[in-house]
Amino acid sequence: ELTVMIMSKDRYVTLAEVKEMLEAEAESREFTPEQKLALEHAKGAKIGAKQARELKGKLLELEFVADLNNAEAVAVKITDLLPTHFDDVRLIFQKERRVLDKKQGEQIIKLVNEYL
Repeated sequence: ELTVMIMSKDRYVTLAEVKEMLEAEAESREFTPEQKLALEHAKGAKIGAKQARELKGKLLELEFVADLNNAEAVAVKITDLLPTHFDDVRLIFQKERRVLDKKQGEQIIKLVNEYL
């Protein structure tokens, strides 16, 4: 039996949070092959859910991240990928059609490094 939760708006979650949710759910029921595959994928998260939520929050406090139309999705992508090079950070912002300057990129890398 599947429990359905109705949410008023979409919410982006990090891979670490997905792992946490799936592991908790796996204790109470048998997973389908697709759910097992999702859990295996989520186990690739490089940091824990608490750290991921913390980092995502800190990223969203940066004005140039918060100003993006898709700010939460970008913060989640950075949290999942944990980029340590400017070019990697720049690519994430390029998809948002936003130019990132070196100083902004370094701010993100500095935050990411606190969790590695």
